Amino acid sequence: MDIRLSSYQTQNLMSLRQALNISVLQKSMKQDAASVESVIKAMESSVAPHKGQNIDLKI
Repeated sequence: MDIRLSSYQTQNLMSLRQALNISVLQKSMKQDAASVESVIKAMESSVAPHKGQNIDLKI
């Protein structure tokens, strides 16, 4: 069974593949952005700026 695609069909198939690749890339970028945001929030919540500013010494 030999199926031959016309130039128009091949062009449409390539456009569809490109659109799917772009869609997958956009989804991946959104997931990466969400991951970065969660890491930044975790880092911000772990910071305690009032700690470590003073040292108590007894001699």
